Amino acid sequence: MAMDHPVQPLVFISYSHEDENFLEELLEHLKPLRSQNILDCWSDKEIDPGGIWQQEIEKALSSTKVAVLLVSPGFLASDFIAKNELPALLNSASDKQLTILWIPVSASTYKHTGIAAYQAAHNPDEPLDRLRKAKRNEVFVKICDRILNAVMPQLVMRIISKLIQSIFKLTLPV
Repeated sequence: MAMDHPVQPLVFISYSHEDENFLEELLEHLKPLRSQNILDCWSDKEIDPGGIWQQEIEKALSSTKVAVLLVSPGFLASDFIAKNELPALLNSASDKQLTILWIPVSASTYKHTGIAAYQAAHNPDEPLDRLRKAKRNEVFVKICDRILNAVMPQLVMRIISKLIQSIFKLTLPV
């Protein structure tokens, strides 16, 4: 469903629909952080039926500070990702407005793209599709820690903002 994300830091997740199972695994590992309102995630699964998908994606792209890319041949072959999502994400990252965390889902030609300039969240020589479930779970835990570290500045600012608001509520006459 389409959602506003005013409170929690928003993590934009870009993926090829061919890799939906890896998206589901990542979201499962992020669920405790989402349940505690530490962060929120956005993927195209958030778009309501009848929603204007292009607008929803642009809205999410403009409000995110962390992007997770599930990189595979399908991801790199997607014209939509290459023309709409990736340029906006790479531009924001080069302006230091966004952190890109990319995850090698399967072996790909990422070295010939703008993604190669960014450190992978996991070793590209060991893509997720080569790992057994137990090892993949270990990798996802480490990736979730990296995502949490990337949203930490936003979390700190949210806490400071709430503290300031509560101080002013205490000191202002009613």
